[in-house]
Amino acid sequence: MTPDEIKKVLEEAGIPVGGGWGPTRARTNIESPIVKRQKAALRKIESLLVQQVEQDKQKVADLHIALQRIKHGGGQ
Repeated sequence: MTPDEIKKVLEEAGIPVGGGWGPTRARTNIESPIVKRQKAALRKIESLLVQQVEQDKQKVADLHIALQRIKHGGGQ
């Protein structure tokens, strides 16, 4: 194809040709698919860590109660 034929095909497809560089609109919503996957993975990790912290807090409370019983001679 000649350059003129290519220009004609592009113009028929609605693609501007020959105008040179023009102003563009800035897009702020562009996000890499890798970043999206990383965000999802980090949200899952956050959820798991929050659950683990809650379990650990409960375990510490249970151990504190057990320690108090041992100190004061109480049974289980």
